[in-house]
Amino acid sequence: MTYLTRCVRCGRESRLVDGRLCPDCYLEVRGLGSFPEIVTVEVCPRCGSYRFEGRWYPPPIDAASLDDVVREVLKLVLATSFKPNPEVESYRIEEVELIRDPYHGDYALVRVVGRLRGFDGEYVKEYSVRVNVRKRLCPQCMKKAGGAIEAILQVRGEGGRLTEEQRQAVERVLDNLSPALREYVSDVVEQREGFDLILVDQGAAKMIAAKLRAALGAKVVESWKLVGRYRNGRPKKRLTLSVRLPFYSPGSLVEYHGGLYRVEQIRNGYVYIRMIGSKRLHRLTAEEAWRALRKPRFEEEMRVLIAAETPKTIHLQRLDGSYEYIEMPKRDVRADSMHLSIGSEALLVRVNGKYYVIPVEEH
Repeated sequence: MTYLTRCVRCGRESRLVDGRLCPDCYLEVRGLGSFPEIVTVEVCPRCGSYRFEGRWYPPPIDAASLDDVVREVLKLVLATSFKPNPEVESYRIEEVELIRDPYHGDYALVRVVGRLRGFDGEYVKEYSVRVNVRKRLCPQCMKKAGGAIEAILQVRGEGGRLTEEQRQAVERVLDNLSPALREYVSDVVEQREGFDLILVDQGAAKMIAAKLRAALGAKVVESWKLVGRYRNGRPKKRLTLSVRLPFYSPGSLVEYHGGLYRVEQIRNGYVYIRMIGSKRLHRLTAEEAWRALRKPRFEEEMRVLIAAETPKTIHLQRLDGSYEYIEMPKRDVRADSMHLSIGSEALLVRVNGKYYVIPVEEH
């Protein structure tokens, strides 16, 4: 049963929200709830991180400027600081506009949409809230400013020096780091042997090392150095991460358990290899690959042309000047049919007494 009475403010006969006011007057007088008189947004002017409920968080992904960070964080702060009236069943903050006023200070125009208990439909109320933007260096940027070094990540090749191809691969991994993770990197020093990353956070250093392991099959070794003591007497240690890249990369030829294989891909910390002449993939962890894979040593090697192929034999022509034809039973040679065809040039190699036919560019 619906009871109607008169609004004490406008005199209109209507259902009343709180026993005294109609919905329109209720929204005009009391609104949907209340915000604090002023809200504070605390951001780092250097990296765009923000502080919320006592913790620092990385800047929003889509934020292109510090004002963008302030707007996004302001939505979060306003959503958590709004106090709905008892008669409000549900609400949401639909729109926040930051106004920079050089004369009266910053403020936000906030659009709140809510439902009143016992009433159908949604009601809209706009609020003006003063905003205090406090710029303060986050802990990581304070460490950078103070020159504090928590970790050093050294990236090198297996033989102690990165090849140009490996340098480019490392740079691609570093370029794809998230903005939040990149902020922990104080400096990147390019050495003749590779890269030294100077970081202000040990956890971030381990995360970057893990990404290099996952993407490139790197081997990671940790070591610690005592650099002082904290005020409470605890030892202060600096982390050094030695990241070594293997000699192989996708497409490389490797020796595995006496056979000749190709590295097909390195992904998520695994190395996928395939024996020449086979379609079956073998999966090794980065650590297993470091222990088991070797650079192949060719006991015999000659440049050939793939002349013909039958179900049981493969016909090759030497390209060393003699142009001698070689007919080999397929049971005695493994040919990389996925990368070779009739009329193409190849290498005939022998590894541990077994013959393989591989593309010339693989050598």
